Amino acid sequence: MFRKIIIFMIFLMFGLCSNYLFAQQKYEKESRIKPKDVPSKAMNFIDSINLKNRVKWYLEEGLETKSIEAKFKYNSKKYSVEFDTLGNIEDAEIEIKWDEMQTPFKDSISSQLKKDCLKQKIVKVQIQYSGTSSEILSKLRENKTSGNLTIKYEVVVRCKSKDTVVLFEYLFNKKAQVLSRSEIIFKNSSHLEY
Repeated sequence: MFRKIIIFMIFLMFGLCSNYLFAQQKYEKESRIKPKDVPSKAMNFIDSINLKNRVKWYLEEGLETKSIEAKFKYNSKKYSVEFDTLGNIEDAEIEIKWDEMQTPFKDSISSQLKKDCLKQKIVKVQIQYSGTSSEILSKLRENKTSGNLTIKYEVVVRCKSKDTVVLFEYLFNKKAQVLSRSEIIFKNSSHLEY
């Protein structure tokens, strides 16, 4: 009897943990901001990349967080570099095409998506680099990846279930294991529109 209770508790804990992992929601609202409103630490970091293209700055608001984001094109790819509100770097993301990923990695991700969705369509894929500012700067400037950088893959997927179509943002580690899955939600307008 005691053994059955222990097994039941393990399944219950596993169920609660997996629901927590997969029941998250993500909301992001981006608003353009002027360079004069960007923390100097973030501005200096971006200036040190020596970009020739224009940088667009955004205030990104989540359900419980705020950050500053720089978006630009560099070497024919779309980049976004995220900072906290004090200008400390959080991560850098580079948008890539699904076809650019290695086949075993794609197969592993596809397998996960098939478990979660009846039908799915990949909307966007980004490689996310996090680490120290000097390591991220080295990656952005010279495309050098140090062993200390943490590499993750962010995949936005349109997922169709029986009744609905929902956007999800998956975060995978470099072994294609799911770190998180968040439903992308859109806030309704807070005022009536006529």
